[in-house]
Amino acid sequence: MLSLIFQALFGLVVLFFLIYAVLELRLVMLSRRSERVRMMTLDADQQCSLGSAVAWPKVTVLLPVYNESRVIESLIDAACALEYPAEQLQILVLDDSRDQTTILAAAKVQIYARQGINISVIKRKDRKGYKAGNLANGLQYATGEFLALFDADFVPPKDFLYQTIPCFSDPEIGYLQTGIDYANRNASFLTRFQAMMMGHQQFVTTGLSYEKLMGALSGSSCVWRSTCVDSLGGWCGGTVAEDADIGYRAQFSRWRYAYLRHVVSLSELAESMDAIRVQRHRWAHGLIHNAFKHMKSFFASRMTIVERLHAMSLIFSSVLLASIYVLVVLSLPLAMMADHLGFMFDAIAYVFAGGAVLWGFANFVGSSQTQGDEPQAGVLDRLVMMFAYVSMFFPLSLYYFVAAVQLVFEREYEFKRTPKAGEQTLDALNHLFYRLEWVSLIYTLIAFGVAWHYSNYWLVLFDTFVITGFSIVIYFQIKQRRLAVS
Repeated sequence: MLSLIFQALFGLVVLFFLIYAVLELRLVMLSRRSERVRMMTLDADQQCSLGSAVAWPKVTVLLPVYNESRVIESLIDAACALEYPAEQLQILVLDDSRDQTTILAAAKVQIYARQGINISVIKRKDRKGYKAGNLANGLQYATGEFLALFDADFVPPKDFLYQTIPCFSDPEIGYLQTGIDYANRNASFLTRFQAMMMGHQQFVTTGLSYEKLMGALSGSSCVWRSTCVDSLGGWCGGTVAEDADIGYRAQFSRWRYAYLRHVVSLSELAESMDAIRVQRHRWAHGLIHNAFKHMKSFFASRMTIVERLHAMSLIFSSVLLASIYVLVVLSLPLAMMADHLGFMFDAIAYVFAGGAVLWGFANFVGSSQTQGDEPQAGVLDRLVMMFAYVSMFFPLSLYYFVAAVQLVFEREYEFKRTPKAGEQTLDALNHLFYRLEWVSLIYTLIAFGVAWHYSNYWLVLFDTFVITGFSIVIYFQIKQRRLAVS
């Protein structure tokens, strides 16, 4: 009986994963088609051309920051370098910092203000609502018909507004997302992995936009119509994924979005395991919270079957990633029940393998479309990278699983900013995850040994990926600590 329960649970996760993989592959095909004909929801070369705006509307650029002393000056420089009629541009530095960022921002703003640029610093007494609260407070001072948002580590192209604002000639467009590239994408395996993952997500968003399906918002390098934000009640401080929250609310309220992948802002990726854990856990907490927060709207909205499946895939993908760790936990008891596993387990294993191939292929194709002018690696190197890429999702599933457990027990989330390159953090969260990574590795090694003993080669293969993933993150954590000591 216990064996059937474990297999059923395993099968349920695998079924969700298969649906997700098929939908991802469909999006990759749609994205490739839209790239070939250069026809997205709004075409960046035609409908969003410079000549389509008769009179340029007023735009407010919002720069929410919190303790970003390393990048604050370059952020303000980039915002002030934006090409747009000076009388129609307002720049607000929304400073929630508690360190020297405040001094640096004030000095830089003063320099540009003396040059006649409409720029000012807005500072709150507290950090209630974190970034969402900061943005909501900034709205009180914004005078623009449109709101352009950039996080602290973003550098937009100078013609960003000229390329994006004309898209809002369609009154149904509530917001617009642009592409993002990463200055440090080749710094290490960790940054290459993240660049591949983010690149794939951006590429499939092209397909989502092409078919007018629900899409995700990154929260930076984007533009909002002020009336759209007002109609939604602004940003909600009850979640740390305020970008996903307001994006979902806009789409459930029948606002449309545009996606311009070829308008690219430059950003940075987390370079250490400490930073990756903090960032991914924060995203996991916010995304899983939003998945259940918007469940009622999801079921209440009128959609076709295809639209609903893609919306489900988008909104609940974070829940799926958290549930992948359940498979890791089940790998040992299932290996020990080898004598009780029969046709049902073999069928689930075949489905899982098929889904993994589809998902891996979709990610490989999607990420390869965003490599730009990088030199192409050989076939063997790409296969090794793909193996490592897939393996890395198992440590990510741990971070998402922990966030899900915390949400179930209603543990209040303490906001943690992502450490930038060169910053070290030895907080309790990272210590917890480092210990759990070791526990997961040892646990899976035992499961691997048991599965090998009983000749359960499906679980042997599965455990190989899990072991590889946790070995990679532990290796980089040890390397990082040695470098810090030296």
